[in-house]
Amino acid sequence: MANNRYSYETKLESIRLLNEGVPGRKICTKLGLKSDGLIYTWRKYLRNGDYQRLRQQPGKQYKYNKGDAALPLVEQQKITIKQKDEELEVVKKYLMKE
Repeated sequence: MANNRYSYETKLESIRLLNEGVPGRKICTKLGLKSDGLIYTWRKYLRNGDYQRLRQQPGKQYKYNKGDAALPLVEQQKITIKQKDEELEVVKKYLMKE
């Protein structure tokens, strides 16, 4: 039994679908996820503002930004801007639903 790794975009898409009211099981079959518990955990991270936890590999949750220090400052800033834009888009879609 191997650990599955999912891209940041897949995680955000699953959270978006869950916020739109799509059941967790249907999201799992559509996106090929292992279980619906993952989606609820990812959504909890998003609600708590732990955005870095969505980007990190399994088992690396408590090593904040490990490996990012080796990147040039410009690349770090690009990643941060892209991440903030994606987070803002998810929040906007969630608020539009309400």
